Amino acid sequence: MFKSVEYAGFESHPELRATAERLTPVLANEIRTWRDEVRVRWRPHPNPATGVLDLTLELTLPNGVTESRRGTFSSEDFERPSWLENRCRRVWSDVLGGLIAQQDERVQASFLEPAEA
Repeated sequence: MFKSVEYAGFESHPELRATAERLTPVLANEIRTWRDEVRVRWRPHPNPATGVLDLTLELTLPNGVTESRRGTFSSEDFERPSWLENRCRRVWSDVLGGLIAQQDERVQASFLEPAEA
């Protein structure tokens, strides 16, 4: 489904890990095409008592360009499934936006290189 999925730091918070495990297929449904190129990392927020999850997505393209972004899922998000989908979509969109910006920088830099005759 994904290049890798990591659940880290949930030793004393199995209920948060279960929530992250339920969200992974929701995330997969949002990403679809590039799932095999994406690394997923779930962690409880630094203050796990809040019931907040942190998600990091990392996409690496075959040309070596890598982009990663982080998103946070609050307990309010868990009350509405459509919010969860939206939150997953937003993190994925941020990854793609960063990737596009990187590619644009590469293209712009190539225009500044002297042309060989």
